[in-house]
Amino acid sequence: MRVAIILLACLLCAAPPARAMVCALDFAFAVTQGAGTIRPGALLTGTARFATTGQSFAAEGGARVHMVQGEMRIGPDITGEIWAVITTAGNPVADLLGIHARNVTGMNFAGLAYRGPMTLNLYGRPGTLRAPAIPTDPAQWAAMDLRRSFALHAYGYDRLAGAVTTLAVACDPAAMIDSRPESAYRAAQ
Repeated sequence: MRVAIILLACLLCAAPPARAMVCALDFAFAVTQGAGTIRPGALLTGTARFATTGQSFAAEGGARVHMVQGEMRIGPDITGEIWAVITTAGNPVADLLGIHARNVTGMNFAGLAYRGPMTLNLYGRPGTLRAPAIPTDPAQWAAMDLRRSFALHAYGYDRLAGAVTTLAVACDPAAMIDSRPESAYRAAQ
């Protein structure tokens, strides 16, 4: 009987499940390193849509890896599964918001399959991000303007790369969660 009461008390005291934060990005980039028929100077457009899973962990150099689920798309054919958003805040060199996709399909040239990773990286001056959390405010995303880049790799042999020229972001702050760490270890600074 005591075990049943303890289990019932644990269930009643447990926190309600956190809602996922959802973000949608629309961006364009000017190609700096072309591949196949995509030449330097071409302007490509893309989208990224993701939802947080509530899990994150500390990574190297003070970075935080936020596990997410979503999709990144370049043009009509190139798609990849977004699995992580990496953030750094207070780094002495630059703050980072990096969106990483894997399992990329839709781009093959000269026998090379461009299957991953596909990344959109936004860098800001140190202190641009107040915390290593994914920001909900579009102004915080916009402030990440030190350098903005896109890259799609073909397993280390070649890559399509460019400088992000436009960026529009919308995140659902009502659904914001603070991802709980999966590890008790702090990241090394």
